[in-house]
Amino acid sequence: MYSKVKGTNDVLMENAKRLSSIEAFLKRVVGVYGYEEIRVPILSQTELIHRSSGDTSDIVKKETFDFEDRGGRMITLRPEGTAPVIRAVIENKLYTRQLPLKLFYMGDMFRYERPQKGRYREFSQFGVEVVGTNSPYMDAEVILMASTIFKLLQVKKYVVKINTLGDKESRENYKNALKEYFKDKLDSLCEDCKERFNTNPLRILDCKVDANSEILLNAPKIQDYLSEKSKAEFEIVKKYLELMNVPFVVDTKLVRGLDYYTSTVFEVVIDGVDGGQSATICGGGRYDDLIKSLGGPELGCVGFGFGLERLADIVDDNIDIYKKSVLCQLIPIGDDAKVHFVKLLNELRLQGVDSEMDYEAKNLKQHFKAADANNAKFIIIAGDEELKAGTLNVKNKITNEEVTLHEGQLIRYMMQVVGESEESCGCGCHHDGEECCCEDGHDEDCCCHKHE
Repeated sequence: MYSKVKGTNDVLMENAKRLSSIEAFLKRVVGVYGYEEIRVPILSQTELIHRSSGDTSDIVKKETFDFEDRGGRMITLRPEGTAPVIRAVIENKLYTRQLPLKLFYMGDMFRYERPQKGRYREFSQFGVEVVGTNSPYMDAEVILMASTIFKLLQVKKYVVKINTLGDKESRENYKNALKEYFKDKLDSLCEDCKERFNTNPLRILDCKVDANSEILLNAPKIQDYLSEKSKAEFEIVKKYLELMNVPFVVDTKLVRGLDYYTSTVFEVVIDGVDGGQSATICGGGRYDDLIKSLGGPELGCVGFGFGLERLADIVDDNIDIYKKSVLCQLIPIGDDAKVHFVKLLNELRLQGVDSEMDYEAKNLKQHFKAADANNAKFIIIAGDEELKAGTLNVKNKITNEEVTLHEGQLIRYMMQVVGESEESCGCGCHHDGEECCCEDGHDEDCCCHKHE
């Protein structure tokens, strides 16, 4: 009897549907903001992951799956999406295109973490990266988009935590201040923090062990060491978020766990998760030095990422994106109509109009029950009389409006509904390429005359 590897998860049918629905939803949202998809390999050079994340970061020290392949090369299963995406940008010279590049990705990531509900060693991550911008307005727009995703998914009790790590000069001054502050307090900190003191003292502030200790609570604040430029840019981010009614708080301890972050950083935190505690569901920020450090040009970047399994766990089961929905439900009355509708069903689907018909329904009540189960927006009905006349009755379930169409008009009518209609004129006639589909007369400006 074999079982799945610890930390992995079988995504069964209903859960697969949940994840697929969320993925489709996310693609629609970021598409509105102008993002395009990029797909990168699961396997990465170990040096790429270690160098970008930081050799002493928790991800590299404790969580990466590193191995030597049969050619003697060190390979790492990607633990996050940013570094592989930036590698692809550099290797394929995508930075020569119109900037900024607005990219999104989805795929499996691997981290050797303690398995728990919604958190696995193999998990799906969604993320966005904007390449080629230094504008704080873009920082704010990215945060707004993340917040919008949670708002549209009707997630309750979420808040955006933001902070700034400042420019290079600000960070160096702050690091020096932290080292001076912590140097005589190391004995009271955990072993990881003692090591962070020498490698990156900023990450002491991100410690989960000593998070509530007086030492960390009284540590110097980054705001006291920001340059005027960094202060001004952070004010722009805050004012933008206030203008767009994004719920946020400034968390001066927020630094994120990867070494490549600069300037703006943020997290989306939700209450009542993980046994009633608050949990970070989404995180990101600016990383202006990463491309150059990996051999590319000096370009500013900003992005975020989050795990899809954790998101699926917190989204209510009754939200619309989980509900099956079709545009058309075909309801034939009688055997002749059923045979005729089989062909019509296929024609609609070939034109991209998602449609269904219940082959097993024995009466109208069962047909309408199927339409309700499918959340059909339109119902198409025909019996013997309609077949003889070559007409169809179409009901819009949203507006309750009903129209009678000649069958040749249906495809065009439905394509209009989904925004794919071709030329039409004021008389309501739609040219089907062969003959006029309007029985009434029309003037010489009719589109049918134009196509003759």
